[in-house]
Amino acid sequence: MTDQKSSNRPRVTRAPHASLLVGVFALFLFSFYLMFHTFSYNSGTHEILIASKAWSDFGAHIPLIRSFSYGPNLARLFHGQPVESPLFPGEPIRYHFGFYALVGLLEKLGVRIDWALNIPSALGFFLLLGTIYLLSYILFTDRRVSLLSVIFFLFNGSLSALRFFQSHPLNPNTVTDIITNSRFPAFGPWDGNTITAFWTLNIYTNQRHLGLSYGIILSILCLLLLPSKKPAARGVRDAITIAILSSLLLFFNYPAALILAVCCLAVFAVRPDIRLPLASAGVMSLPALFLLYHVAHISSDIVWQPGYLASPLTPTHFVQFWFDNLGLQLLFIPLGLLFAPRSIRRMFLGPLLVLFILPNLFRFSPDMINNHKFFNFFLVIGNMFSAYALFRILKLYEKSPHKQLRKLLQIITGIVFVVALTLSGIIDFFPIVNDTKGAIPDVRVNNDAQFFLYHIAPTAIIANSTWFYHPASIAGRSLFSGYTYFTWSYGYNQVEREQILKNLYNASDLRAICSILGKNHIAAVELNPKPESYLAINFPLWLSFPAAYENTKTGLKVFLTRDLCTNITTH
Repeated sequence: MTDQKSSNRPRVTRAPHASLLVGVFALFLFSFYLMFHTFSYNSGTHEILIASKAWSDFGAHIPLIRSFSYGPNLARLFHGQPVESPLFPGEPIRYHFGFYALVGLLEKLGVRIDWALNIPSALGFFLLLGTIYLLSYILFTDRRVSLLSVIFFLFNGSLSALRFFQSHPLNPNTVTDIITNSRFPAFGPWDGNTITAFWTLNIYTNQRHLGLSYGIILSILCLLLLPSKKPAARGVRDAITIAILSSLLLFFNYPAALILAVCCLAVFAVRPDIRLPLASAGVMSLPALFLLYHVAHISSDIVWQPGYLASPLTPTHFVQFWFDNLGLQLLFIPLGLLFAPRSIRRMFLGPLLVLFILPNLFRFSPDMINNHKFFNFFLVIGNMFSAYALFRILKLYEKSPHKQLRKLLQIITGIVFVVALTLSGIIDFFPIVNDTKGAIPDVRVNNDAQFFLYHIAPTAIIANSTWFYHPASIAGRSLFSGYTYFTWSYGYNQVEREQILKNLYNASDLRAICSILGKNHIAAVELNPKPESYLAINFPLWLSFPAAYENTKTGLKVFLTRDLCTNITTH
């Protein structure tokens, strides 16, 4: 009898722990796979490899990273000076830079750029997955709800699957069609679809700071809501921890800090026992906020623009827009809130309403699509309530006196709803898996970038005739005016800068050129034989000047201001 009990005990006590560890390890590996699959490095050819679906976003991330590892921004930050965008130098940066400053620091310390970026990206995404599981368990004390919360996060519930089956009708090869697909079925607003591109995992592989930012928010909520036997002693520790995490969040993603504030205000309102550590953490975070205001431009005009991306804005179309984008989550999230215990509903109803309603009424940056970050976090929390709603629905069958029938109905209903809530996300996952990569020659094999790195001062401003993956950007040097969408969407006066470049490249004589260079503190001019289309370049004039650098294979030239204008009087 004793032997039998002892032999049974390991199976009873260890199985849940073993399965949990396996799940944690699987999510850890998945996080690293996701990040390294979309960004890597060929050590043989010394090329940076970027997934095609991340190509646009990394056109801003790589210059920002290199502005810290090869450029002047790390020194500026350490000296408490304003950080500047490498795509719009001359004023404080208008983008949350902390995550990419960390990546730049790692690269400066000798970590290769793919590891420097992918390690914090993967750990941040893993933190998000782990805290989704933990917070949902704290709220609902059911591991099944927690597991389903993670699954709902990974595989979105939009109706993009319907778009897929419109172009790939059901047939015996449907499974093959899904796993070999390389294009998102819906990628609004860029493809004209009402279903937007912001619900797939692509948003986390492109905006690498996002997963870590949300993970920090959920970590703080977990700290606040975990029960404690010694609340007084824990209060001091938690206040310090929350203050540190909040301070980091301000630099990593200050819009996410606003989301944290909304959540913490709700907790503050309904939980008197944790008001003191919350208030203390807020006070201790103020120095970080003051520092951020000093080194970056973080204010933005808030504009009344109802409807988000629903167009035309009518009640019917607005509801249809969100049903297309959220699918059955539009029903399950409210149901989960309705079923949830009153204390939990009081704590999260307000933040969920704020995070959904306000971005549907106001534009918080020049580009309306940037409001997606509020909706993404709305879904992170909302998915937990959807998972809880599903299990409450399945419990309704327990009233049936027929055990076998009850089990069968629970299984069928569970499968139907889980498939309906995740099929689009499963289909949306394979375009990431099947994505191709483009290669950017890194400094070691890039002669153009080497010239900028070794012959142009780190603080110099380069007049540029091209935008994406400019050799000066690869070398951590600043372009006078980067890609239009980046500079405009961050809130810079991109029209003025681009007009200056037009005047510079189309100038009629050297005196006019030197006047523009001097007024705008431009140290060098890059001239590409295939410039951006908005520039009308006076090639006969520019080609008459001696170049400080010329790539005979590509025709790229670099002219130094000091060479052109030493003997020119511009007054």
